[in-house]
Amino acid sequence: MERACNIAVIGGGPAGCSFSAFADKKNNITIFDTKPLLSSILPTGGGKCNITNAEPDFREFARNYPRGEKFLYSVFSRFSSSDAVDYFDKIGIKTVVLDNGRVFPEKMDSKFVRQKLLEQIKHCRYENQKITSLAAINGGFKLTSFEAEYFFDKVIVAAGGHCNWEMLKNASISLIPPKPALTGLCTEKSYRALSGVSLKNIYNYDTNFNGDLLFTHFGISGPLIFKISSIRARDEFPYTLIFDLIGKKIQDGRSFQKILDKNPKKELKNILAMYLPRTFAVEFSKKYSLELSACEIKSDLRDAIIYDLKNYKITVTKPRPDGETVTSGGVDLKFVNPKTMEYKTIPGLYFIGEVLNIDGFCGGFNLQNCWSNAYIAAAHINNL
Repeated sequence: MERACNIAVIGGGPAGCSFSAFADKKNNITIFDTKPLLSSILPTGGGKCNITNAEPDFREFARNYPRGEKFLYSVFSRFSSSDAVDYFDKIGIKTVVLDNGRVFPEKMDSKFVRQKLLEQIKHCRYENQKITSLAAINGGFKLTSFEAEYFFDKVIVAAGGHCNWEMLKNASISLIPPKPALTGLCTEKSYRALSGVSLKNIYNYDTNFNGDLLFTHFGISGPLIFKISSIRARDEFPYTLIFDLIGKKIQDGRSFQKILDKNPKKELKNILAMYLPRTFAVEFSKKYSLELSACEIKSDLRDAIIYDLKNYKITVTKPRPDGETVTSGGVDLKFVNPKTMEYKTIPGLYFIGEVLNIDGFCGGFNLQNCWSNAYIAAAHINNL
């Protein structure tokens, strides 16, 4: 780069701050946000910061994004999860790989990650202001806040899934309306009596996913539900989910009959408690009779019980209010160049991170999207 650029970064989260770290230090970078820089990284990974995922194949990695998979092929081929791990190691963040390939800092502390990242952007200016409008003007950009007007050569929008969408609409940016993803789901039926009960490794027919389901005061949550809510983030409510609660534990009516025959005096709730959490087994058995003994269960009722366990229906009515981890929707990827992160019809305007119509599952995928987007945008500007 022959000359320094005046660059505005709208959003001080992981995408905006990592761009500022990757960009050539000759540039004059101003980061705008109304919150402390990188404060959004603190709760990630339960406060331990799930930095990325160790899946080595970038195409397999991209399959973990219900929206953005094909767009990310090019992005991840240039800055992969292993590249992110190498970068973090370079700035003093050693990492470890835990279950399901999740990569964490050795210190298991998101505050430490934040501290190390902030050290990389000390040269940047920070303005605690909300940008209310963005306009391309005279080969650059005019940004307006409640306090002042600013002019920049280039603008990086990294404002996350709760971006000031009016600012982008006014700049004629094509948007997919945002909706919650990776969130708990409210249900038609109350499950307060089961609040806190977790069903392990159950199967959902609608998505072909296995995982854990947690009953809550508002409905259902847990790793499996987060995945389902992400896959079906654009679906209309209400919709009904169907689960197999017992899998291979009890395969069919014949295998269930053998269990009943071995325990003729046991009540149904106590038999089911051998395979499911007791609180759930008791609540489930209320549909039939809490005092129902195995010897009283005839073939029709036996088959009905097995059917209900293997086709357990839950009707969901809406996402949990303000409960999402990420949002689906955002800037339409058709208008963004994956090799530069630049908006195709407005040169000098870049979009990175969750503000794009990209969202991934839990497991380090959403942060990796931020690191990779930021690297691509910075590399493009550095090479101009």
